Parts: sequence; structure tokens; C-alpha cells
Amino acid sequence: MITKYYVDSAGAFLGAFVGVEPPAGAIEVSDPPSRGTDIWDGEQFHAAPARVPEVITCGQGREALYNVGLFANVQPAIDAIEDPDTKWRVQNAWDYRPTWERESPFVAMMAAILGLNDEQTDQLFIDAAQL
Repeated sequence: MITKYYVDSAGAFLGAFVGVEPPAGAIEVSDPPSRGTDIWDGEQFHAAPARVPEVITCGQGREALYNVGLFANVQPAIDAIEDPDTKWRVQNAWDYRPTWERESPFVAMMAAILGLNDEQTDQLFIDAAQL
């Protein structure tokens, strides 16, 4: 029996099918991916881009900041916030929140304070989730 490999219209691997019909709309490809998350570009499989986690733990976030040399910048940046209400909210989130949500106002503010753009913040979350 011949094994056939299929992807969907976005290039995501659907599976290998032997002696059964693949799902409707599946596209046959010549080679299997090295991982089930690889994406077919029409000629070959490539690693799929990493998914940005929606939530990481505070410990993961702090370690990721340490790993890129930004951890020591956080407290001075919080101390420099002039508005007392904003300063308290950011300090409270930094000190006591058990998780950080990627789309939260806290993360947006901390990213801005640390000079991180959206891509860098996404990468920080991706890296943190691996810790």
C-alpha cells in the first residue's frame, strides 16, 4: 500500500492516509513533514511559526525578562511612573499577579516602559512559555 500525505488549503498537515479517502479539500503532497505542525509551502514543509501564548506565569515572564537582560530595568521603570494610580496598579500587577495575559493593559504598559514593540513582546511570551 502507498501512503499519501495531505495538507489543508493553508498548508497545515492533515495526516497520512493509507487505503482511505482523505478529508474533502485535502491536497496531496510528496513528502511527510518532520513534525505535525510543519506547513507546506507548495514545494516543501517548513516549521510553522510559534504560537504566541495568551497567558504565561509571572515566574516565566520574570525569567524571560532576566534572560534578555531586561529584568533589572523593570523596578526603575515602575518607580519612574508619575501618576500614583497607574504606578500602584503596575506595581501591584508586577508584585502579585500569578499570570500575565498577553493582551492585558499591564503587559502593554510594561512593554512600552521597557521599549518592547509587539513583535518583541510576542517573542518574550513565546520564550517564556518554554521555561
